[in-house]
Amino acid sequence: MHGIHDLGGMHGFGAIPIVEGDYVFKHDWQRRSFGLAQALAGPTPFCADMHRYKIEQIAPIDYLRMDYFEKWAIATSELLKDAGLANASELRTGKKEFDVDLARHRPTGPDALVQAMKQGVQLKFPAETRSPGFTVGEKIRVRTDAPAGHTRVPRYVRGRVGEIVADHGVFQFADTVARGQGPSPQHCYAVAFAAAALWGDDAESPSDLLFLDLAEAYLDRL
Repeated sequence: MHGIHDLGGMHGFGAIPIVEGDYVFKHDWQRRSFGLAQALAGPTPFCADMHRYKIEQIAPIDYLRMDYFEKWAIATSELLKDAGLANASELRTGKKEFDVDLARHRPTGPDALVQAMKQGVQLKFPAETRSPGFTVGEKIRVRTDAPAGHTRVPRYVRGRVGEIVADHGVFQFADTVARGQGPSPQHCYAVAFAAAALWGDDAESPSDLLFLDLAEAYLDRL
């Protein structure tokens, strides 16, 4: 998806500011936006890939002007509407208009939510789930397609040649998960790219290496 969120490698946005120390919420509403997204992910249900995909669908002019956690609140609201837990009027006014189907969305208490956050989610599949299509040391080219939905391939690396330096194993595929189409388990590889291969001889340090973790579906054999 060629969206405004894919800013990596683009000119005109200046240097990335480096903030030292731990992140601190600047406003209480940011803390609430973060907390609501985490708390509602379970009973809704939705996952991080679906949440990211909703953020990517925000209009470009709004995406650039919005605070990071404002985008989070919008994405969470859209997922709540998709799940039938709230409608636009309820979110706008704060007034309940219908009862939630508790057969589809079981109530969840704070203790269960905290425990789920501590436990996390197992995203890796057994090695025998799928055989690898590539081997360590093999040269590959990243596919040049630009899928309409969510993807983890940065725009600046599409069509570029790199070398597989590690096979991380079998994981769920973010693209299909974001669309609600299931995990589509496949191998994920660490791929090394020379800076010159990505940005040409004008790269700040052409011989530097950039390492990206890429799903097998993103790669083609040379």
